[in-house]
Amino acid sequence: MGADDHVGGGLWLDELVRQVGRSASSTSDCQLEAVPLPATFGEVQTNGGVMVYLPRLRWRAKHSLAKLREVGFRNVVLEEGLDGYTGDPRDVGERHGWFFDPCLGPGEIGCSVSMLRLWVRVVEERLPYLLIFEDDVLPHPDIAQLGPEYWAETPQDADFVLMGNQMNVSDIAALPDPRRRVVTLPSWCLHAYVITQDGARRGLELVARELASDRWLSPIDVELWRWMEHTDVRHACWNGTMLRQGFPSADEMRGRSELPLDVTRSRATGPFFQNFSLGSSIWPDREQPVAPLRLRRKRRRRHRPRAVFISPVPPGTSGNGLAIRAGVALDALAGAFDVQFVYAPVYGQAPVPPWVGELTSKTLILPEATADPFLRLVPRIATLSERRRALISYPQPFPARFCTSAAAAEIVAFTGGDIDLVYVFRLFLARLAEPWLVDGGDRRTRFALDLDEVEANASRRVAALHRRNGDEGAAEVADADAAKFEHMAQRWAARADLVLASSAHEVASLEMLVPGVRAQVLPNVVPPTGEEGLAPPVDVLFVGNCSYLPNIEAACWFCQDVLPLVRARLRRGVRVAVVGSHVDARVARLAADRDVVVVSDPPSVTPWYRATTIAVVPLRSGGGTRLKILEAFAHRRPVVSTHLGAEGLPVTDGVHLLMADTADDLADACVRLLSDTSLRASLVRSAVEVAIDHSRPSVVTRLTRMLEGVRL
Repeated sequence: MGADDHVGGGLWLDELVRQVGRSASSTSDCQLEAVPLPATFGEVQTNGGVMVYLPRLRWRAKHSLAKLREVGFRNVVLEEGLDGYTGDPRDVGERHGWFFDPCLGPGEIGCSVSMLRLWVRVVEERLPYLLIFEDDVLPHPDIAQLGPEYWAETPQDADFVLMGNQMNVSDIAALPDPRRRVVTLPSWCLHAYVITQDGARRGLELVARELASDRWLSPIDVELWRWMEHTDVRHACWNGTMLRQGFPSADEMRGRSELPLDVTRSRATGPFFQNFSLGSSIWPDREQPVAPLRLRRKRRRRHRPRAVFISPVPPGTSGNGLAIRAGVALDALAGAFDVQFVYAPVYGQAPVPPWVGELTSKTLILPEATADPFLRLVPRIATLSERRRALISYPQPFPARFCTSAAAAEIVAFTGGDIDLVYVFRLFLARLAEPWLVDGGDRRTRFALDLDEVEANASRRVAALHRRNGDEGAAEVADADAAKFEHMAQRWAARADLVLASSAHEVASLEMLVPGVRAQVLPNVVPPTGEEGLAPPVDVLFVGNCSYLPNIEAACWFCQDVLPLVRARLRRGVRVAVVGSHVDARVARLAADRDVVVVSDPPSVTPWYRATTIAVVPLRSGGGTRLKILEAFAHRRPVVSTHLGAEGLPVTDGVHLLMADTADDLADACVRLLSDTSLRASLVRSAVEVAIDHSRPSVVTRLTRMLEGVRL
């Protein structure tokens, strides 16, 4: 390591402090006179800056430092970042008063906290500006010649100068002069930027503003993008779209057996890039010399065990609970296996997100022709009573319609048969694992079954709901399905090497149904917060899929039976929003009450959570873990729920939320919470801890460890 590789401030920092006539120990109540950015790019290169690095990956920083020296940067010193792999960055951030979205991974939080601490340092040490690099930075080979041209066009009063960035290329193309070197479009990614004294102060003020508005922090580069979009900061972004490429992109090199050491991420639009090779997770997490990468899929993965992941929905990072849970499973599987994905479109075919292809070697969507022909014909039966009789007499529930010999043969042909793990999501698809389940102690293929919920219990609750509504025929179908699900659980859960359910309650129910089975809890994850926006203020919010019968019944019961009691006891109007997808006509009719707003398929539910005082979950049927409660917790909103609505979550009445089951008691709970600010604050403080425990990274890590226990 060279003389300018040491950790610490360096002499150049002292020189910058002297430029403003203050020492690093000056008291914080002194006024700082604004100091412009350096007049020339040469001064930026000579004065140097910091590179945020992780000690376990010091070799990565050494390579990036060498590349910076090649193009004229001197005195770039290493600044130890907060490593989410070895510590708890969320705890460190909270000690500073920075609270991050529960869905963020430790790496995102660690990077954000590292950057914010540098901003604090700029303010406390009264630095006029600070040049900051991440340890996977890759400068354009011509930057020594290009830098002065860019710097000459950079506004001297900018708060942030993003020399490396990720802007939307379509936005650049729409500019009057898309070849302009310096633009003011919103951008993200902080692998090479300059922050000024005014910028650091303004950035920290905006962080405090975001937290004061009762919302979590996103990754700091995403927050900065929002500030740019709303002109909260003065920014300048270096546009590199017109430059010669300089380095190959990862997309261009895909499929090559050898990957050059310096490869750019495709999205970078500035003249400083993120080095795909250095930033990629395929590097081992240990100190090692830099060497060319081998990325050809078959060669790189030859030593990895093979898994087939069978799911009734495409994996997702947001959306409905099934998609999110499938996404968690794929994240964990891809960390240890060469994954082949099989999608059985039980609920109708939906698009598979492109990122699924990045984590899998190939994907099979089962064609409708492989589904059971009898169940394909059921919807065509003329009368409702005959359709119901057909469903009751058939030995499998309708969601199992892809569990056929034809579908199993298609999957075997797709995988080649040589599989180390079959991971099936949902009980009704378990039969598709049968080709690999050779009984006996020498069975090579392992079988993981993720039930999510005990569907027999959920079906019985739906049957009870139908009976309350006077629909005995539908209740009989649901009761018949419950018996079928019981038989399936007894047959398949006992044969699985790993059985998963979403809560301790579901595990206990399964163990009663299948004596001797050893199931483990894999909790559902808190849905990510969505895009910000505006919504009118409301008192009470209900969110859910409004085509799902238990949600339809819950919304109608609350608005028709509970809401009038709340209004009478508060002696004022109470405004309610029912927000969800696929709104049923029964829910839509609730809007006849002028103080009930029904919103169908909003782009994001986040604005509605921001606009409400409390959230309600008045469910009286259904099963599984209630993602709508976790979602409310993640948005820091107090919750009133039935006991069934909160079933499966580690929550206590009066500590994390209020629970009640009758219309009278639920109304009392809503009145208490709408009237008591301190109670709302107390519940939220406890609830956010539950949301953090159910974060996606935490659950993926838990599943990864479980899978390690079943690997051969």
